[in-house]
Amino acid sequence: MAVPARLFFLVLAGVLAAAGASADTIPDTASKWGLLGTWRVDCSKQASWTDPDLRYVVRGDKLFHDREFGDRRDSNAVLSATITPDNAIELVIRFDMLSQTRQWTYVKQSDGRIQAVSNRNVDNNEYTVRDGKYLANGNATPLQSRCR
Repeated sequence: MAVPARLFFLVLAGVLAAAGASADTIPDTASKWGLLGTWRVDCSKQASWTDPDLRYVVRGDKLFHDREFGDRRDSNAVLSATITPDNAIELVIRFDMLSQTRQWTYVKQSDGRIQAVSNRNVDNNEYTVRDGKYLANGNATPLQSRCR
């Protein structure tokens, strides 16, 4: 019995190692979910403070969240990207200018648009968006379309 048991554990170890080796990178996860590109509420207008360009781009082997507000731009590293069991994507992004790390969750609509359903400061667990609504005013977060 000792030989079959050892063989079983060797096979199991090989299967687990192969599964770990095939784990997606952050850019792979974003690409599979369909996040790469530029997103905005209204693609026909110029980027502004009320409707910025939100870009998810790969540089080298890393994913970045680039934002353009018309008169200001920034670029921030995405620290993690996870597709949840209900097919949302959860991102953790370090915003250096703000000295904050935020966790965003997006859901995809049947027409391909996305909506932020959660946004929280990881450092103090303070939410600005929960259940698809801004906590400050109770309004629903807008749907964003891929512009390019």
